[in-house]
Amino acid sequence: MYDNPYPLNQPSTGNGACLPHPSAYPQMDYQAISSESTGLHNSSQQRSFYRVGRPPKPCKANLIRQILHQAYRLVADPNGVYFLVPNFGGPVLMLEAEMIAPIIKHIAASTNNRDVSDQNVRDALEIIRGDYSDFATIGNGRTWLDNYDNRYIALNGKVMMLPPKQENMIQPELAYPYWHPANSRPFHTMYIQGHSAMDLSGVRIIESYVPIPKDRDLLIYTFMVLCLMPERQQLVLELTGELKSGMAQLQDVIKRIVDPVIKENAIRDTPPKVRDVDQKAWRHHVLNLEYVEDGLSSAVQRRMFELLCKSRLEWKAIGCHEITSSLAVRRAFLLSSLEPVITQPELVELTLSLEMPSPSTDKTGKASSQCHTQESLPGEDQSRVFNALLGLLGKAHANIDQVVLDRRVPEGWHDLCRIGMIVADTLTGSAEAFWAQYEAYRNERLCEMTEEEPIAKAVVEYLRINGITEAVENPAGVWLAILTEYRPTWVSDSQWPREARGLGAAFKRAAPLLDAQGITCYSNGKRGSKRHWVIGPTGLAMQHF
Repeated sequence: MYDNPYPLNQPSTGNGACLPHPSAYPQMDYQAISSESTGLHNSSQQRSFYRVGRPPKPCKANLIRQILHQAYRLVADPNGVYFLVPNFGGPVLMLEAEMIAPIIKHIAASTNNRDVSDQNVRDALEIIRGDYSDFATIGNGRTWLDNYDNRYIALNGKVMMLPPKQENMIQPELAYPYWHPANSRPFHTMYIQGHSAMDLSGVRIIESYVPIPKDRDLLIYTFMVLCLMPERQQLVLELTGELKSGMAQLQDVIKRIVDPVIKENAIRDTPPKVRDVDQKAWRHHVLNLEYVEDGLSSAVQRRMFELLCKSRLEWKAIGCHEITSSLAVRRAFLLSSLEPVITQPELVELTLSLEMPSPSTDKTGKASSQCHTQESLPGEDQSRVFNALLGLLGKAHANIDQVVLDRRVPEGWHDLCRIGMIVADTLTGSAEAFWAQYEAYRNERLCEMTEEEPIAKAVVEYLRINGITEAVENPAGVWLAILTEYRPTWVSDSQWPREARGLGAAFKRAAPLLDAQGITCYSNGKRGSKRHWVIGPTGLAMQHF
């Protein structure tokens, strides 16, 4: 599907960026920037120039500047970040030497047979920063929206557009400048003949090659569509299970379809620090962390949460202590591990955690190590899956704002659920198919999380056993005595609050988890020296949670 990673008729640098066509470089006249025009030559140099019959070579920084002025247009975005917009299509270049030096070196070598150094590139870009720049809004993401809700996507060497509330793509009259990581491969799909070319159920071809968590297929396809709508709230897809369960294969297929890259399709070295996460976010739209064994630090998880919700990536040039460029982005995450590794509460709330089927209980009844040996889908089948995904994207783009959620859903899941209803209706004929999978998942997940939180488990048991139908208010000390009777047997003394103050802290931790199950838990202030807490059903239907 991505055999040709570069737009049509665009030469490649080998690192994913697109160069203007060689015809864009006519024989350049360097007179204006040569030593002759600067008056820095003497008469003997003048005679030598004419005797040899060649123009003097410009300094390399000026050579680079001349090349870039021939092939690119300098623009600045609303945040004052500089970009080079190619005259002949393709992604823009951010004016950072470390990002674009390989591209510039390739141009200088192929069009002028000159070798330039990283320092030459830095010198040239420093000069260019002082030039006049146009104003432009730069799109970024695997798809991106303009101010009129037109959605753009770089596909088969062209920028295509989904107009507002429309499902079918058209080619716009005007190009919209966009930035992609140099590591990104442009989307490319093979032409397929026949009625199956745009069969949206073709997305299910994935299931013929890799295992899918049981009764969670619609959640996965919905996540894939969400990855192509980066303006929406993104999520983490966490896959857990045995090493031979097919996690790596499923991750690989999803990543190659929604965010094909040149290098590091799977990130196998878990980022230990925030700066490591940011470095990966500069190179990927979807970060694919494979086999996270030792967990993720709290700082890394907080950064992941920020990137899911939109955050600025900041770039500091080598030797510079100030931020020289930045970009507002959202990033989705894929990760796999033996056990769940997302522990930071805010990030847990934005994590779709699915358990892979055991190798001995997959759909074929054979061991996964024998059935699922293919690293990626064959080209034609991958194109069918991608075509189907584009069709689902078109339907989601056209209809998402008209979808009304008829039940209570955590705030960060609204976009996923709206897209899920559209995906399910398209693939099965009924949005209820999505809700069946979502609610089964949500109930299972909440049960798992409640089991890990002693106070939340005790509250649920207290309400269930006593048939409580209205909220009850008591001082914290009274609640401690009541809930101790429902303390889970596996909880040690050190895990259970010893006094009212400790219970108050436990209530605060458990409140979001209880709220998701239709149970209110909040402080109603103090009465004298005692803090009162209100606990009970919210009156909303709990079967949806």
